[in-house]
Amino acid sequence: MKYVKVVLGVVAALALTACQDPVEKVVRQNLEGFQKNDVTKVMDTIDTNSPAYASTKAQVERLLQDYNLDYRIESLTIIEKPDDEAKAMEKAAAETHDSTELDAAMEGFVTEGEKAAAERKKHEEEQASAKRPLIARVKVVQVTRSKNAEDERFLDNRVQVVHTLHKYPTDENPEWKIYKSDIRTVDIIKNEES
Repeated sequence: MKYVKVVLGVVAALALTACQDPVEKVVRQNLEGFQKNDVTKVMDTIDTNSPAYASTKAQVERLLQDYNLDYRIESLTIIEKPDDEAKAMEKAAAETHDSTELDAAMEGFVTEGEKAAAERKKHEEEQASAKRPLIARVKVVQVTRSKNAEDERFLDNRVQVVHTLHKYPTDENPEWKIYKSDIRTVDIIKNEES
């Protein structure tokens, strides 16, 4: 009977993982990286296009080196994401490659200089639109506690954070990644709550 319960538990866990929303999965993988004290696993969930990428990596390394913490998600709510991700990806890819109107207009330019300037502008616009991401936002309530009760440097806390995730349709393997995280509230957990 014990064997059956273990097998059912594993099957249930696999089913839950398989059904998990890709946006939610990235947020949970991020926390799993923290839980496993694995900087690489954490950074694999962060968007390399984020202006805060380097500083985030430095903060993660310092946090994981200096503290022994336990992380737990109390709640996770997807507050924004494309209704039909496949259609949004197709639309973004089509917008990136649709230049027929400009090509026809370029035939009307008088000089080679005007034509070259229009081609440069077209190229710049295509590059800008190629990096236009799909966007999702997730609200997470997370509890972080020190595993070492004697370590008074870290205050156990409950934070509410909104993660903004990006997915770039023109990437070779488009994946959701955390672009930025906005901490909305931080509540210190008193020892008696522990």
